Amino acid sequence: MRFQPRSFGFFLAVLVLVTGSAIVSAQMVTTSDDETSLIDPEGIIHELAPDTIPMDSLNPKPANRTRAIRLLLAVKSKNTGWNRQQAVYLLALLGHDYELNRDELLKVWRGCVEKIDGTICDEMTAMTLIGLYHQGHQEILRSLLAGCRNSDGALSEELGPFYSEQLERHPKNFVTTLATFAPKEQHSICWLAGAEDGGGMNPKTERKVLANLKTIGGVVSNRCAREVREANQTEDENNRDSPAVPPKND
Repeated sequence: MRFQPRSFGFFLAVLVLVTGSAIVSAQMVTTSDDETSLIDPEGIIHELAPDTIPMDSLNPKPANRTRAIRLLLAVKSKNTGWNRQQAVYLLALLGHDYELNRDELLKVWRGCVEKIDGTICDEMTAMTLIGLYHQGHQEILRSLLAGCRNSDGALSEELGPFYSEQLERHPKNFVTTLATFAPKEQHSICWLAGAEDGGGMNPKTERKVLANLKTIGGVVSNRCAREVREANQTEDENNRDSPAVPPKND
């Protein structure tokens, strides 16, 4: 499943926010501090991010921005699990205590990558970090590449297309970050890039990626190119519906 922004749907949600017509359900139209107990977290999140984690920035008018932050802070303080993660993500998009909220998401992500018991983490957590990365927060890239350590099933279907996209559009930054990993992990990361969501890169993308890697040159680029080719060849031979799982590298 490639991560796609729902620009139109999200634009409508932002329009609703800007006009102030609805962020909360009809049962909770007031948002004074002494009435935050009436907040429906799923209602708020649905209005701000219907259907998926949005890629677009939240840009409400100042008064509505303050209201949105107040509502999201109430969700964050009163909830755990995915509702809290979404509130934290949207607060980070709004620039409210960005580093604090980013670090909370990264803590959850590290728990997933390191397989810490009790961590609530799946492909949706990856989507929040990819969303922040696309907002210009490039410091998140290394954490996303580290996701290869626990990438199977739906999670690999989010990471693979993201890795592929970065190799196509921002290859130098990708390779520079890739070089900070051990060779074994470099193999896994580039294999996932080549496999994308389990169907492999399309020929045009593969040609562009391989050309980018050849231009950059060096041991890391050459290693990555070999894995991209192998992943594409493997996925051509395998069932297209099978999840993209990187091979074991000793």
